[in-house]
Amino acid sequence: MKLHGTTRGLTLALTATLAVSTVPLLTSSASAAPGRLSLVGTSDDGSAFDLDEYDADDVTVQLTDSTAGPVDADDAQDLLYHWSVRPFDTTARTLRLPTTGEDVQATDVAGEFVVPLPTGQPSGTYYLVGSLGPDSAGTGAIAARRLLTLKVGQASIDLADESPLRLDAGSSAPVAGTLALEDGTGLPGRLVDLALTRGTAGTDPAADAGFVPVPAGPVTDTTQVTTDTAGVFTTELSDPAEDGQGTELGGSIQADTAATPDIGDADASASLDVDVVSLQPPTDTALVVGTLADSRPGRSVASQARATAPDDTFDRNPLLEGVQGDLDTDRDPIEGQVYTLSVDHGFFTTGDEEVPSVVGAAAGNLVDLGETVTGLTDADGRVDFAVGIERDTDFDDDGAATATVTATAGDLTATGSAAWSTADPLNGQVDIALSPRAEQDAAVDPTLAGNRTYYEVFTRDQFGNPVDGESVDLTYAGDLDDFDYSDDSVVSDLDTSGDVWVVSFEAGAIDVTGSWNTPAYTYDDTTGGASTKASSDVKGTTTSSFYELDFARSTFSIRSTPTDVIEVGNTVTQTVRAIDQEGNPIAGYRVQFFRYGPQGTGGGPASRTTNSRGEASYTFIGTKLGNARISATVSDGVRSRTLTNTVVFGAAVRAVLTAATGSGSSYDVVALKAPSAASGARVTLYRVVRGERRAVTVRTLDTSGRASFKVKDPNARGTATYVASVRSTPRSVADLSNTVSTK
Repeated sequence: MKLHGTTRGLTLALTATLAVSTVPLLTSSASAAPGRLSLVGTSDDGSAFDLDEYDADDVTVQLTDSTAGPVDADDAQDLLYHWSVRPFDTTARTLRLPTTGEDVQATDVAGEFVVPLPTGQPSGTYYLVGSLGPDSAGTGAIAARRLLTLKVGQASIDLADESPLRLDAGSSAPVAGTLALEDGTGLPGRLVDLALTRGTAGTDPAADAGFVPVPAGPVTDTTQVTTDTAGVFTTELSDPAEDGQGTELGGSIQADTAATPDIGDADASASLDVDVVSLQPPTDTALVVGTLADSRPGRSVASQARATAPDDTFDRNPLLEGVQGDLDTDRDPIEGQVYTLSVDHGFFTTGDEEVPSVVGAAAGNLVDLGETVTGLTDADGRVDFAVGIERDTDFDDDGAATATVTATAGDLTATGSAAWSTADPLNGQVDIALSPRAEQDAAVDPTLAGNRTYYEVFTRDQFGNPVDGESVDLTYAGDLDDFDYSDDSVVSDLDTSGDVWVVSFEAGAIDVTGSWNTPAYTYDDTTGGASTKASSDVKGTTTSSFYELDFARSTFSIRSTPTDVIEVGNTVTQTVRAIDQEGNPIAGYRVQFFRYGPQGTGGGPASRTTNSRGEASYTFIGTKLGNARISATVSDGVRSRTLTNTVVFGAAVRAVLTAATGSGSSYDVVALKAPSAASGARVTLYRVVRGERRAVTVRTLDTSGRASFKVKDPNARGTATYVASVRSTPRSVADLSNTVSTK
């Protein structure tokens, strides 16, 4: 039973006061001068509590005078109130109780009204809204206001550590937890009992870990703690240091709420497994990884790691001082040594098949535990493990892969390796793939009729790893009216040098199918049971498509190098390119070049043939000013296409830039002089700043080939550097001037 009195802890009392009424106190048992009246709501369990802690008289509303304190109410005055409940479940709607109107509490004791909490409602935030009715004279009423805000629900204990908590033997560590409602609101000031069940396994013959009391003293297996303002509680778990320090495994901590005076018991509990372990192995520990057998993908190989300490490392008789030895001279196994295993190829596995399995499907799909596992060594200091492997690029060069397993315990490491081979796979598949571009005669997929398409014939295991040296029969189907091929069978290898080829001399598609006779390892049931079946053919197919040239849909172009006006006496190259309707270059087409100009000069015909890039070129020198017109006729021997281009040969330009008179502190003046043949050319003036050209202005050369530039001086008497670019005209070539500096 709860006790209600003035000695109750202030941290647990929640008071909410209405805005003061404007009605003066007319009737009061208080002798002090009257003040203003208000209603004050109080929860004996604080602003948040568990429903198991609630008693019927825990929530009250007191009529209070601002000067005299608690006062009695007129017998005619009633408390009118309702509750609003906003559930912690955000998908649920807010409730009003009662749904309409107000509940009435007509009974008070010295102005204190007991307000029952609504029952059967969800966990959430509870709001109490209340008002006071008028007295016998029809006065003294207090308007409705929110009097209390409470968090109410079912509390639980959350122990902060992962289970199991691993405490290093001979050390201490904090144990923490939180007592909170469903929305995370902590319950402060509650008592929690903690009980330790010590582990019965490990190398310590007498388990002695426990809670550290406050004030400090010998460790105990029970303790009581109090939650703080956030509902958090902490204690310290310690394993006393001793000679021959051993491990204690299989313990647990039980946390249960206790009856907190004036509040009650939230009836919450939680447990945490505890192991007192070896994080850093004893001196001269030996860590060894056992031999791993050779295997193939889809099968597991098992081994173990073992940690042992020198003989008589651990105390055998805790009743005697010092480390007491055993009767043998063998090294002592370290039970409870924390270890980590990692593997660089493949994964750790239970060795079991993944389930449910599909009857008839390829088996060998091992449970994958990841590339790293951690745990504790057993009573013999061992940890058993198994590794498997599936697809791994390490197989690609020679069909073999080596997996290294690394065991770590503290600062000790040990390794072991497993050799994997794709030979004699559990299940096989045939993969016929295009050979690399470098192995092809020309563009493929699709391939021009008459050209060969080269393929690689791979035999692979079910995971896609290559298998070397297997015989594969080849068959061909499709448009076989006019075709050829290289082989009826092939022995698979691991290179990409082109195993087989097929060619069609007309448009069409040819299917290439490889068959490999190999056993199968498949599921017999849905629980992972599997067996090897009789050999049968597995097949792989690819399709080679061929097309014929469509001259009308092909693309022909001609380009000039260089592209600008060319100085008389220099060479220029005309290049014709032929691309078929599939975007592939056309080789072997005849191209005849003809040239007229400049100024009556000419040449041709110059006969060329397109190369593997579909290109044919013609180079000549322009010896006079003017235009040269070039035509190129492309032909497949039946049809032809004529292309034209024009090349302009112009006079050489030597542009000279000089600093002109008139430069001052505000402006720079420079002048450009070029041959009159460049008249009309556009000139861009650049300022050179830290090696970078920045365009300043543009001018046009006059009839004498001159231009002047007046630009604002950015340096105000400083040095500026300029350079000018003269563009080409139909009579002259482009040029870049010298640089000039001004002050």
